[in-house]
Order: sequence, then C-alpha cells, then structure tokens
Amino acid sequence: MDKYLDQFVKASPGVKFGGLAAVIILMTAANYFLLIEPTETQIEAQLGERRTLDLELAEKSEIAQNLNERRREMDVLEQKLAEALTELPEKKDVEELLAQINDIGKKSGLEISLVQPDREYVGGGEFFARIPIRMTVSGNYHEIAMFLQEMANMRRIVNVNNINLGQPTLKNEKVVLQSSFLATTFRFVETQKN
Repeated sequence: MDKYLDQFVKASPGVKFGGLAAVIILMTAANYFLLIEPTETQIEAQLGERRTLDLELAEKSEIAQNLNERRREMDVLEQKLAEALTELPEKKDVEELLAQINDIGKKSGLEISLVQPDREYVGGGEFFARIPIRMTVSGNYHEIAMFLQEMANMRRIVNVNNINLGQPTLKNEKVVLQSSFLATTFRFVETQKN
C-alpha cells in the first residue's frame, strides 16, 4: 500500500485529480448502492404500507361512524317499540288494565257495577288479539262522558262500542243513568311464519 501511495504522490497533477475523482466516484456509487438505494426502497415500501393503513383506517372510521349512527337509530327504534308495546302490549295484562279503568271510574265519580272480561280472540292473519270487557256503570251523563274520554286518553288502546244509556233515576237531586258498553282492548300477537 505504501508503494501505491508513493507512486500517487510522484504522479502528475492530472493523474492525481483523475485518481481522486475515481475514488470519489467509487465511494459515491458504493454509498448510493449500499446506503441510499436500500433506504429509498424501504421508504417506498413504508409509504405503500402507510397508504394501505390509511385506507383501512378510513374504512374502519366510516364503519365506526356508521356503527354509532346505527346504534342511535337502534336506540330510537327500541324506544318507539317500548312506546308501541304500551299501546299494544304483548301480554294480556287485563288485571292492570282493570285497575286503571277502576281508578278512572272513581276519579270520574262513577259507580262501577259490572266489569266482566270475555275470552280474547284473534282474527285470521291479524297481528293482534281482541280482549272484550263488558262493563256497566252508574253516574250522571257528564260523569259517564268524562269516564269515556279518560279511557280514550289511556296509553293502551281501548275502544268502546255498543254504548247504552238507560234507566234514569233521581238520586240526591241528580239524574243518574245506568250505562252498559263493551270496552275492547288489544294485545300484540306474534304471527307464525311459514
């Protein structure tokens, strides 16, 4: 190696600059191929992986956003179902309904003399069952009207048909009517799918 250095030192300036340029070119090429090109390849691979991960993130963010929206929609639908089931419950719950009707009758000032639930029935292909309740009450016209109005305002659906007002009598200077009618309530029936 000393021999080559001695020859390089004694060489002409053109050879010195040419040799130095060759060494610089060789070092630059070696630097490029050994350090820069693998690093660039690695950077490109990581950029490609980042693009893939960004796309996955965007897809999953959209799914998560839709999931929250779907959960909110589900909560609203569950709330609406709960409200609908108070109007058209799945269970018979006649005892609870009769207690409510009794409370309404007392508040209206009526005397309830008959409350007779009949057997429920389901029409062909219908999603609800009818539960008829025969009732007889006594009170003045206004009290009976208030009673029927309060029944119409109940959360549970109750239809009143066949209203019969009759047998007016005078009690404590008040005209009292005896009214009989058919109150029908409903409940949801799960339909059988073929």
